Amino acid sequence: MLLWAMLSLAQRRWPALAAQRSVWLGAQLVLAAVFVLPLLPDTRQLSVLPEVSVPVFLASAAPDAPMAMAAPVAALPSAASWLALVPSAWGLIYLLGVARAAWRWQRGHAMLRALLQLVQRRRLHGMDVLEVAAPISPMLVGIWRPRLLLPVHLAQFTPEQQQLVIAHELTHARRRDPVLLLLAKLLQALLWFNPAARWLAGQLAWAQELGCDRQVLAGRPARQHQQYAAALVRQLGLQAQPLPGLAFGGGGMAERLLRMRDGQGRPPAALRVLTALLLCAIGAASLALQPALAWAVAAAPASMLTAPATAPAVWRNPLDTMRVTGFFGVVRQLTPRGHRGIDLGARRGTPVHAAADGIASVSEDARLGKAVRIDHGGGIESLYAHLDRVTLTTGMAVTAGQAIGTVGATGLATGPHLHFEVIRDGRLQDPQQWLAGLDANATARALRTRKEQFGH
Repeated sequence: MLLWAMLSLAQRRWPALAAQRSVWLGAQLVLAAVFVLPLLPDTRQLSVLPEVSVPVFLASAAPDAPMAMAAPVAALPSAASWLALVPSAWGLIYLLGVARAAWRWQRGHAMLRALLQLVQRRRLHGMDVLEVAAPISPMLVGIWRPRLLLPVHLAQFTPEQQQLVIAHELTHARRRDPVLLLLAKLLQALLWFNPAARWLAGQLAWAQELGCDRQVLAGRPARQHQQYAAALVRQLGLQAQPLPGLAFGGGGMAERLLRMRDGQGRPPAALRVLTALLLCAIGAASLALQPALAWAVAAAPASMLTAPATAPAVWRNPLDTMRVTGFFGVVRQLTPRGHRGIDLGARRGTPVHAAADGIASVSEDARLGKAVRIDHGGGIESLYAHLDRVTLTTGMAVTAGQAIGTVGATGLATGPHLHFEVIRDGRLQDPQQWLAGLDANATARALRTRKEQFGH
């Protein structure tokens, strides 16, 4: 709506803006960016761990087990479970819309192929052209190496009118308008549900026509302006409907004739720069708001969080420089049943150390990527996931502080980080009970998210 309002007002104030292809194409690209940005992961977080294979929630069943297993039905209310189906339903509807746009495009090409079977080749004004006995408008056939397709009834025009009509189509080819038309159609298919996308595509096609008119008539006498206008009016009365998705068009013939009569000036350079800056501002605002556009499941109640009665012995930190970007149990878009461990942001290749003595086992899967699990005895284990490189093998004995690998982004991770878990007797534990100084080394975002959900 902001794009539509801004460009409509600018076009009303400066009519010459209607012939600027770059403005309308740029607006379509901004609109596509606004659509795509919310689909991307939150760029303000180093990591996103979709821990959805084992649903968990915070419970107070035992002092030494702050995280207990639960069934999915108990974790989400029935309303939320129905609401979770909305994205899938919309995804299906969206794909059906894209398929319909592709079908319409294919139908237009099928009509064109049938039309090309009737063409005859001949030379007109010193050039090879395709000619067909059908009530169509002159058009270009092909994207990268376009050819000129003319109706037989063009022979009824005067030689001067024929030359001007052909010059118009050749100007489209020189300006690479078929390529821009293809890009606009792809963007329109991507945004088929958005009325603004259709409006911008029509404005771009109209700008292409006006731009060609301006170049064809530049420097020509008034008599040829009149001949050109007469040819367009006559062509409009002879042609049938254009092939869907293939021909140039848009706008109204009356407006086009008035522009030919009064002349078309170029908008001031300052106006073009201002329009470009406004489009960039809208795109930048969308990027800034992107993390807030995603839908998230409601956070778990703070009352479900309890601390163990006795804290275990403090372990060695797994990274020399700790930077906590996600706390245990926090509900996020991709972890609606609680985060299973903590996230530690670090550069790829940062050494990872064993938190305590134990026996290591190495694994790799699509979710955790390259991971090391260390059995510390007494039913206590630690897990180090998304490693870039592992420097030990299964069965090796490790000591606290020993290097076991390096930070990476393997598995389901959007950036380099270490995902660290603690398990006791098969139950997930809050690593904050085992590692010291996590709050002092946490990001403001991580602390704020935990406080909003758990009140501390």
